[in-house]
Amino acid sequence: MRALVSIAGHDLPDPSTYSGTTATMVDSARNAKGYMVGAVLRDDVGKVEMSWNFISVQEWSGILKLFSGKYGGNFINSVTFFCQDSGTWETRQMYVNDRKAEVFLRNKDGSIRGYKNAAMALIEV
Repeated sequence: MRALVSIAGHDLPDPSTYSGTTATMVDSARNAKGYMVGAVLRDDVGKVEMSWNFISVQEWSGILKLFSGKYGGNFINSVTFFCQDSGTWETRQMYVNDRKAEVFLRNKDGSIRGYKNAAMALIEV
């Protein structure tokens, strides 16, 4: 089965939740009569939000390292995802936004084994 999301050629584990957003960037203001005046700067900007009910430390760390220069990753990556507009997989340049995870499982030595409610957002540049 094909991965729902791949980052820089690395397939992500299937998320527990997946939400796609399509945005239109508009430069606008209101005129003296209260009407919106403006122009579309860019249409069809993609955003993908995902979460995992449970994900291992190794899986989560591996995903986050793809966006970290300190670990050999890049702030902007080629992301292949299922696009709600086209109804198929598309590849776009995206960066990672907010990332969060809650410690869930600890080993007897105190080390962390996994997280619950790990979530991240990928936004098209």
